[in-house]
This record gives sequence, structure tokens and C-alpha cells, in this order.
Amino acid sequence: MMLPTMRFLIRALLILVCLPLIALALYTAAAFAALLLVPEAGEPEEGVLIYACDNGVHTDLIVPVVGGGIDWGALFGQQAFIAPLEAYDHIGLGWGSRDFYINTPTWADLDIATAVTSVLWDETVLHVEYRPRPMAGENCRQWRADPASYERITAFIRGTLRLSGEQPVQTARGYGRRDAFFVANGQYTILETCNQWTGRALRLAQAPVAPWTPYSFLVTWNLPMISK
Repeated sequence: MMLPTMRFLIRALLILVCLPLIALALYTAAAFAALLLVPEAGEPEEGVLIYACDNGVHTDLIVPVVGGGIDWGALFGQQAFIAPLEAYDHIGLGWGSRDFYINTPTWADLDIATAVTSVLWDETVLHVEYRPRPMAGENCRQWRADPASYERITAFIRGTLRLSGEQPVQTARGYGRRDAFFVANGQYTILETCNQWTGRALRLAQAPVAPWTPYSFLVTWNLPMISK
């Protein structure tokens, strides 16, 4: 009787181990397959230069604080930040899981339970950081958005935020003195990831980005390097 029981337990254990691996393989294969659907794109000669910066897991969209008729300083004012902001000419924007984002300032703070919860479903925030313009040598790529495209990106970012009147709702201080978290719309899931948000913004500028970008490197895959 023991032998059949052991066989059953071994098979059950193999299934428990293999199913997540198979799911991950299918998920990754679908992500790479999406690269086949990248549209042909030609970068306009004039417009607002925007960036996608990759930290290896997560991508931020980087835009000028003032450019294309938009002043982001009017929306994300000094009162939400500790450090003076005048020295910074760009702003980084990243959408993501509220619990994971706020509670994981560094990878050393990673908690498995938080990570699992965020992948399954979580409320979201928009992380905003004032910063210098990305430079060659950073893991960033660039794209130029024409005026109409930049208007669409602006509307997309504003639509991401949960506003009170005309102002975003701050939910937490940031990791440092020049960043902060604001309440966002939408839910974070395994299909709607932080990188999908960045990819969607870039596609509004007709950038050569796949329709689904769950991994960070897929966002920047076809974008040109930063020009000096």
C-alpha cells in the first residue's frame, strides 16, 4: 500500500512544481510573440523627446518638466516633495502595484507575500520623481513624440491619476527627497503590469513597441539609443 501512495505523492509534487513553470513559459512565449506585432514606425524630426528607462525589472516614462505646451510642475507641485525642484528638468513617471511599490524601496526589502499579492491583484499608484535628463550610458532609450502624440500621452498620464478637483491625490512620500506616490486608477495584475503601462504610453506616440510588454526589456527592445 505504501508504494502506490508514494507514487501518488511524487506525481502530485511534480504537478505542483511543473504547472507554475509551464505557466511561466507560456506567459514568456506570449510576450515574445507580441514582438512580431510591432508596427513599422518612423520617428518625427520635431516634437518632444521622451524616454523609457529600465532598471532590469521596471520601466519609467521620462518626460520634460516643461515641454510641448505642458508644465508638469503645475500638476506635481513643490508641496508634495521635500527637496527644491528647480534644478531638475525632467520627471520620471511609473505606474505600479501600491503595496509592492511603496513597501519595496530596494530589492533588499522584497517580501515574497507582497510580490505574490501584487502579481495577482493590487491597487495602483503613480510614482513621480524629478530628475535630470537621461544621458547616454543609462539603461534608457528615447523616442520623439510629435505634438498630437504628446497630447495623447499627456491625456493618458492624467487619466492614470485619481484626481481631487484638478489635483492628484498624494498617498505617500517617496523613497527620497524629490519623489512621491499618488493614487492611480486601475488594478495591477499579471496582465496589466508596470511595463505594460509604459509601453502603452509609448505606443500613443507611435513608437515601435509591442502591444503587450509584461517585461521591462520588451518596452525598450526596438527603441533607439540616446543620441548625444
